Amino acid sequence: MILLTGTTGYVGAALRAALERQGLALRALTRAEEAINGIPAGEWVHWDMSGGDDLPGDVFDHVSAVIHCAGLAHRQAEERDYQRINVEATFHLARRALEAGVSHFIYVSSLNVVPAGVVSPRKSVRHYPEPAERYAASKWRAEQRLCQLFADSQCQLTVVRPGLVYDIELTANLKTVNRALRWWPWHLPSVGHRSMVARGDLVALLISCALGTSGAPAGEETVVATDGVIYDAESISRALSQGINWGVMPQWLCRLAGRVLDWKKGSEAGTHWRSLSADHWTGDAPVATGWQPSVTLESRAASRRGRS
Repeated sequence: MILLTGTTGYVGAALRAALERQGLALRALTRAEEAINGIPAGEWVHWDMSGGDDLPGDVFDHVSAVIHCAGLAHRQAEERDYQRINVEATFHLARRALEAGVSHFIYVSSLNVVPAGVVSPRKSVRHYPEPAERYAASKWRAEQRLCQLFADSQCQLTVVRPGLVYDIELTANLKTVNRALRWWPWHLPSVGHRSMVARGDLVALLISCALGTSGAPAGEETVVATDGVIYDAESISRALSQGINWGVMPQWLCRLAGRVLDWKKGSEAGTHWRSLSADHWTGDAPVATGWQPSVTLESRAASRRGRS
């Protein structure tokens, strides 16, 4: 049986649906009772990782693999909340899984733990400096603690580091860009570089890890999930464009628009521009055994336009 956390999240909800379609035994660990619709009684367990709740004693019964998707994601949050939820609660879940004899723990981290200029994105985080950004730093610390916990244990640890995740249903910064393009159809300037991955492809990789055909069971303790394309802000905006455009926005105008968004959302001045223009790790991602990406942002966006 697979124990899944984060069943109401962007990745976790899609993963849960895919596991159910494949008929795989699933137990959902969730804080929201409304999330249990469709899951038979006895196959979900209430746990609020943000509240410091202890885990029920039988939650790991018959569980062979844990896929940990839950956590505090990309939004402006306090450092103490990132530490409490993404680091401490993750460590608590992993320690209990280890004590219960679970054989495989799969942790969904972030490619943002890897510095932009390094050659290999699959090294242990002890080889990388702690990121300055709070979300990435919490993932970096969680990886460190998990590696220490599972070292020399009988439980295998797979760390999955995905790039920015996209799908037909957009979220976070991609949703903001898409909304802006509808009312102000400029292509963004060619700033910032990042790797990305389609949600469906990431889901397929996580299932492959749980089934033992990818990840640690295949000899790869850290797996990088990207679609193989290097994106900048301009290429992202072109992929999401509805066809009408006024050309490429000057950087000064983009900075100004970012300041307006900062003001509207109560963010620190410069937040949106820094997010847009930041360089993240890009490069040739190591091939993951048993998995390969099937789509790019452009092909997924074209599919999305076809449905509208």
